[in-house]
Amino acid sequence: MKTLNLLAPISQLFKPLQRQSSSRVNALLINVPRVQLSKGKNKYLLMMIHMHGLTRFGRTIVRGSASKDHEEIFEEIQKEMDKIGICAKCLGGGFISNKEDKKVMKIYGCCKTFGEAPHGRTKDILLSWTKFQHYNIILPKKNLNAYQ
Repeated sequence: MKTLNLLAPISQLFKPLQRQSSSRVNALLINVPRVQLSKGKNKYLLMMIHMHGLTRFGRTIVRGSASKDHEEIFEEIQKEMDKIGICAKCLGGGFISNKEDKKVMKIYGCCKTFGEAPHGRTKDILLSWTKFQHYNIILPKKNLNAYQ
């Protein structure tokens, strides 16, 4: 019984370390921009990022490029996330036509390597981003109710 009472204060020492690690995880994830797109026609990926072993602290991001294919985008993101200790999982991909001058985007299509992203979820993320709040974002008719 004396040994259990002796161990109790030791367990209290480790609780602050656990809180710091979750706040550190949140800080790392929040510093990763949710959206990065180019002008014009983008090949894009919808990705989940998280710390290894701490999946409940995940964040979904959108990455696109007019000049790279889906595999190159994925490899680039993986290298970028590995440097800061974050895991990346691809949820799918497609295309985004970004007409910044007209404030119109069209999300469509499918990635041959990673499959089709849930375009409705992508739209929600884009609309939550300050830059794209006033855009008209168009989905294919078959996906209008896919994420509601």
